[in-house]
This record gives sequence, C-alpha cells and structure tokens, in this order.
Amino acid sequence: MSSEEKEEVKKDEAKEEEPKKEDAEAKPDDAKKDDAPAEEAKKDDATKDDAPAADAANGESPADLTKRLQKLALERQKENKQDRLKVVQSDKSSHLAAVKSFQELNLPKHLLDAVFAMGFDRPSVIQEEALPRILADPPRNLIGQAQSGSGKTAAFTLGMLYRTKVDAPASTQAICCTPTRELAIQIFEKALKPMASNMEGLKVSLAVAGTNIERGKKLDAHIVIGTPGKIVDWLKRKAIVTKNIKVLVLDEADSMIEESGHRANSLLIKKQMPKKCQSLLFSATFPPEVVTFATKMVDNPDKILIEDGDEFLVVDVIKQIWIDTRDYEGGKLQFLSDIYEMLTIGQSIVFVGTKRDADNVHRTLSKSGYDCSVLHGGVSPEDRDSTMQNFRDGKSTVLITTNVLARGVDVDNVMMVVNYDVPVDRDGNPDYETYLHRIGRTGRFGRKGTAISLIHDQRSLQVLASIEQHFTSQGKEMIEQAEADPETLADKIEI
Repeated sequence: MSSEEKEEVKKDEAKEEEPKKEDAEAKPDDAKKDDAPAEEAKKDDATKDDAPAADAANGESPADLTKRLQKLALERQKENKQDRLKVVQSDKSSHLAAVKSFQELNLPKHLLDAVFAMGFDRPSVIQEEALPRILADPPRNLIGQAQSGSGKTAAFTLGMLYRTKVDAPASTQAICCTPTRELAIQIFEKALKPMASNMEGLKVSLAVAGTNIERGKKLDAHIVIGTPGKIVDWLKRKAIVTKNIKVLVLDEADSMIEESGHRANSLLIKKQMPKKCQSLLFSATFPPEVVTFATKMVDNPDKILIEDGDEFLVVDVIKQIWIDTRDYEGGKLQFLSDIYEMLTIGQSIVFVGTKRDADNVHRTLSKSGYDCSVLHGGVSPEDRDSTMQNFRDGKSTVLITTNVLARGVDVDNVMMVVNYDVPVDRDGNPDYETYLHRIGRTGRFGRKGTAISLIHDQRSLQVLASIEQHFTSQGKEMIEQAEADPETLADKIEI
C-alpha cells in the first residue's frame, strides 16, 4: 500500500465500528472418529516426491528440477539471511559451532546416504546452526525459527531418526506433534519415509483423527507423528509407553503453545515425557510472548531466532497484491470467479475465514465449472485425505480452505494464494502470523508465486494495512495495489 492509502486508512479507523466476530473455525485436528486401525508403516518403500513437469527445454527430469530449485533457494537464502539468525546458547561454556556440510555431523551412513538422495547437498542456514545442537551429546533442547521452506522439517526429522534405535526393544522413542492431520501426514510421507529409507524395520504410527488402537494394546511404533488431541488420548490410555522416548518435537510450535491454540494439550504431552527427553520447537513465526512461554516450558533451551523484526520472515519471491472489490459488480465472490475465468493459473489455494464461507465459495466456483475442492475442519478425515491427495496429484487445481492448511503444508506447484478473507484472530484483530503462513504456501523452493488479498469493506482494508505495517520498515511498500480488473491482472502477477 502507498503512504497515501495508509494515511487514508488511519483517518477512517476512528469512524469504523468494531465488526461482529465471525464464527470461528473449529479446531481442525482432532475429530472424534476412531474407526480405523493406527497406521504403522515400515520404511521399505520410499514415496515418490511430488515434482513439477520436466523442463522440456533441457530434458531435465521432474526430480532433477526440484533438486536444482532446492539448491538455488539454498544459495539465495545464504546470501540474504545468514546474518539475520541470532543464536543464544543456554550453556555459555559450550563451543558448538555451525557446520558447512552434512559430513561434519558424523551421521551414520544410512542417514547420510538418505540425506544426499533427497537432494540436500549441503545444510541450509537453519540446518547449519540447528543440527549440531539437535545431534549433540548430551542432547540440547532447542527453539528454532526460520522462513517457510528453509529445511526445518528435515532438521528435526533427522534428529528423530538419529536418536531412534531400531534394534532396541519395540517401544516409542520419538514423538512429533503438529497442529493438523495434513501436516502430520506430510511429515510422514515427504520427510520421514525418504529419510528413513535405509532403516529396515522402523515402525511409525500416525496419531490423527480416524486412527485408533485397540483397548489395552501397547503401541510398538518407534516414532509417533500426530495431532495433540489424539496423542493426548493415546497417552491417557497408556497406549504409548513413554519411558524410552528420547525426542519430543513440536512443529509449528507457536500454534502448539499459544494460549488460543493447543497449549493445554501440548503441556500435557510435555509433562508425560521423561525428564531427559530432548525438546525441539520449530516454527517460521515466534511472537515474543510465545518465546517467553516456550523458554519456561522447556529446560534451558538454545534459541535460534530471526532478529531485526518480522520483515525478514517474508519470502521475497512472492509477489503480494491487494485488490479493492467494493465497487466490483457482484462483489469479491464474483471477482474471484472472474479471475479463474480470465487467467490460466495452474494450482492455487483460496483461504477463507469460516467453514460456511468455504462451502459457499466452493459451490459457486463448482457451478461455474471450475475444477475445485474444499477442505476444512468440518470435512471427514477420509475426505480430507483424499482431497489433499487429489490436489497434490493435480486432479484438482483450486483448493478452497480455512486456516487448517495455512501452516506447513507444502505442494510444489501452487502458483497463487488468494486471501478471500484477510486473516484475523478470534477477537477480530489482524493475524500477522497466519498471513505469513498463508502466503508461504506459494513461492516454494525459490519458485515465483503470487499472493492476492481481496478487500470488501473498510475493516478488511484496515486489517491489511496493519499487516503490511507489521512486516515492513517505515515507509516501505510490501503489498501492491492492482485494479479490480481480471483482464489486466495477468500483467501484475507471477504465474
């Protein structure tokens, strides 16, 4: 937004009454269906990575293209972000140093080979600092922050596998807790399975809605990945034996421990862990109050945080645009429909504020003949899984969703994100972290992407202005305005 537009927003704020609170999205992660056996998988067959189409110009395969883009993103990251990480060691006498290669970590051969096979030639910025602490002996607790797509998942997955002994008596040795089933499944399929491809006999269980364990049965999985409600349920039923657990991971940790999120369940899980269990907390966003709480929750953690403010969390390959639809005939829903009528976009995600609105947008676009699907907390676990898989496979090109997919979910070919509703918290205030996570669903591995925010009233304009101000230095413009004209929008966006 320009300085003039921001000034106009400030003038109007005093006149604007606080809006009525929208019905909040139900917590997505823990539906109460327990009608399927717990998924336990041996790592005999690694999954095929989702990848873009081959580069016809040079004969590059999809897998090679993805690896090359990962390398380019790494190099760009190192150029721009190296000096932004602030490392705080709990033990001032420790001399843990950052590493420049995976070989320096003295990993077992089966893990080192798997890391290279996944296309990680050298550590990312966050991995350089985090991995020596994750793999340290004795283990170090860690609070780690880095941009979306920077290698956090690979770092803590490597840590879990490094601590897991497959030849030990069968019992749980690591737990990874995430806010949503989609993220839990993604960590399992996209990170753990390929990284554990050489660990014959490894057992993993997914603790998500729709999975269950027979009454009285003890889980023999080495690693459990799941959502907080389901993991708490299994712990209360003594299905998970905790005495041998060596690592607890909280992914998207700010959501896991913030007061309005999953704090109660996260604290219950942490309380059940052995005293010497290593705690790893990772996220792209860590508000100061959450860091303060996390530091109290975890004993003497090392901290790797991005300093100099949230400005450096925004991925710079994402083109950010806002469009005022107040005078558009038919309003923002018609404008959204017209975007897809005029442009060939590939895959995109549309974020809305409520389940009801998600269903409404889905009905409208479906009636117009667009290949779209809908996913939110009111959709059954089975349908959520099939919807997500169809979107990954390209069978659906437009995914309408709530904040259930705002965090962590990674689909390579998402070219555009639309904030149909700008993100607000439960009190109607601007939700800065959710905005950052939403737009981070595009621009993956250094690809260009576009994030469009639709404005429909004065309040939504005020919210977006506040979000831009939060992430930018004084006077800078982060989100550019475009005309409410789908025909000319192609010149503005990166597709």
